[in-house]
Amino acid sequence: MLAEYYKAATEGAAVAEKDWLGVVKLTGAERVSWLQGMITNDVQKLAPGTGCYAAHLTPQGKIVAQMHVLMDEDALWLSLERAATPKLIAAFDKLLIMEDVQVADVSEEYSILGVLGPKAAAALDSWLGEPLNLDGRYSHRRSGDCRIVVSDLGYDVWVPRGQADKVLRLLAGSGATAIDHGTWDVLRTEAGLPVYGVDIDETTTMPEIGETGINYDKGCYIGQEVVAKVKYIGHVNRRFVGLTISKNELPELKSAIRKGGREVGYITTTLFSPALNKPIALGFVSRAAYAPGSEVEVGTASATIVGLPFVK
Repeated sequence: MLAEYYKAATEGAAVAEKDWLGVVKLTGAERVSWLQGMITNDVQKLAPGTGCYAAHLTPQGKIVAQMHVLMDEDALWLSLERAATPKLIAAFDKLLIMEDVQVADVSEEYSILGVLGPKAAAALDSWLGEPLNLDGRYSHRRSGDCRIVVSDLGYDVWVPRGQADKVLRLLAGSGATAIDHGTWDVLRTEAGLPVYGVDIDETTTMPEIGETGINYDKGCYIGQEVVAKVKYIGHVNRRFVGLTISKNELPELKSAIRKGGREVGYITTTLFSPALNKPIALGFVSRAAYAPGSEVEVGTASATIVGLPFVK
């Protein structure tokens, strides 16, 4: 089925239920100014209907949660992995003192459906009965009780939980093929997107996965000093990278990456890429080997460090 699902997602339209994502809602008069001091990107510049990628860090610069922040007229919405949601809520609760901000985990109220592929917008237009009219990554709009967001891989449709099956059927009737989590995982790996709890966790710093999601010109936020020091004074000691594997065998997760017999990193995700017709992996590699084109070893196979994404 992978071949059929992958073809739908890369040549037509596909829909996947993203049950690993949760939603946190921020309300209150001081929600924007408060969140500005909590995350790595600039939320004060966001207009309603726009959004950004960001993270909340520990004071040591480690990632507590990565998220997509969506600005609404009367609320801020955070979309993030459920694996990180309890830690984020606990951290926010400790950091709220007297501010007029209410933080609510509303994950159980929504199902998130990912709609992707070159015909995804047409499928959504058909389902909505009108043009989607969304321009730019993380732009979003409401449609009835649903919210549609431009995501890193197509679109996310937030649906009231009780309506998810109905919306799935309607999207299928509009031309979207339902695909499984495994197919989505192939697509997000080819796109080089890290998943919290799989590829990254509280041992990861934001600069190790790139500068997307970091605004260096905004005011202070928790962990900023560490992030700024990396950019202006030092460097990252390791980096999140892609690898192409020479053999057709998939290395085990957490397999060591070696260069010249010395361990220089480890694998976080590995699978077969239909686009490249070879095994690929995501992982962390030290400065000694993280430049694209570097030759390394994973198990008994040779591998090459490549820039992300694998497929553009």
